[in-house]
Amino acid sequence: MKQKSLFLAALLLLAEIPAVAQVSIGAGYVNSADRVKTSNTETQVNNANGFYGGLGFTLPIAGDLSVTPGVYYTYLTSGTANSVGGGILSWAGTTKEHYINVPVRLEYGAEILPNFRLFFFGGPTFSAGLASKTTLTGSVLGFSANTVIDNYKDTDNYGRYDILLGGGMGVDLAKRIRVTAGYDFGMLNRYTNSDNIVRHRNQLHAGVALLF
Repeated sequence: MKQKSLFLAALLLLAEIPAVAQVSIGAGYVNSADRVKTSNTETQVNNANGFYGGLGFTLPIAGDLSVTPGVYYTYLTSGTANSVGGGILSWAGTTKEHYINVPVRLEYGAEILPNFRLFFFGGPTFSAGLASKTTLTGSVLGFSANTVIDNYKDTDNYGRYDILLGGGMGVDLAKRIRVTAGYDFGMLNRYTNSDNIVRHRNQLHAGVALLF
């Protein structure tokens, strides 16, 4: 699979990073918008919230330009609920997803004030889904039952791999604390079983990192 090969190549790139790179350890908030569109309906958006955490490595290229690859774990959760008959029949679903993301971003910035560096970044993020499970709960007259669906194994239409493309901005404080915010657009169609359905995942992220 081409997407899997690109993700593995990104991981191999991290293995070649020299020890002189500046290392950052960070974590933050993620809001993900899963957009599904068919040829006959409007786009349906399911929003998920979660967090990320991992390592980044800043490598100088020339002057104020650098490249910052990294590897991050992301956890997302979302839920839906519906009912009919005044609550006589109700059902709800909770989805939990786990990802490994490998961003490779170009970064340009400068110290505009003492101990205050402003920078902008952009580039691709290679994303691989580790797990995606949905727990469905149905209730009729107070009696309920649960069903767990593995979205990768129990269905044949949800792709694990994606390439996100985006950018953002950040600040370095006293060369020790990094604050960033950005937005990424999913480039690949995550719906793999039909040309009439398009599914993309975009994400907003904001976080803090320690610089070493």
